[in-house]
Amino acid sequence: FFKPWIGENYDTNKSVFSKKILIVGDSHYGEDNGIDTYDNFTTEVINDYLDPNHSASWKGTFTKFMNSFVKNTKHETCSKNKLWSSVSFYNYLQEFAGNDARLTHEYDYKKDRDFLAFCSVLSSLQPEVIISWGNNVWDALPRNLGFGDLSPNNDHSDICFNYPFQEKTIKVVGITHPSGGYKSDFFNSVFVDLMLNE
Repeated sequence: FFKPWIGENYDTNKSVFSKKILIVGDSHYGEDNGIDTYDNFTTEVINDYLDPNHSASWKGTFTKFMNSFVKNTKHETCSKNKLWSSVSFYNYLQEFAGNDARLTHEYDYKKDRDFLAFCSVLSSLQPEVIISWGNNVWDALPRNLGFGDLSPNNDHSDICFNYPFQEKTIKVVGITHPSGGYKSDFFNSVFVDLMLNE
């Protein structure tokens, strides 16, 4: 229903990051007008975010996250466009969560539709790192993506799990949603410790 944003440099030698990184947001807000799919909705959101002529309060969420992600790395001075062109972004919930972020608790994140769509995105993008924004998605992820049970990572075992997926292991990190009580310095230390942002 919502296809992922795939940065033009994702999984290329032009990416500023050494790993394939998928950022998983919570949900989109808006109204479903009854059409079958909103393929480009996520891409349009990121393009609006990157457009300096488009102003909106929600843009601070993306900036806060990325500033925290690249702090204390050689990428700290990269442009916003270069950073976001090196990652992919996907919202987990495959329906509009109303018009207000405060309504997300009313939605069921454990539907097969959402999980199967997520697995399809993983198969297509083959990320090495997933950063999950907020508790809704983190709590909905099962112990097993179909290739064996997760295992807690040795470092930050409360928020970082290793998931077997196809022929590899994906490191999944759950963070506080950047629109809420996100602690930038704390999560930056996690990203650096886990060497996710090299």
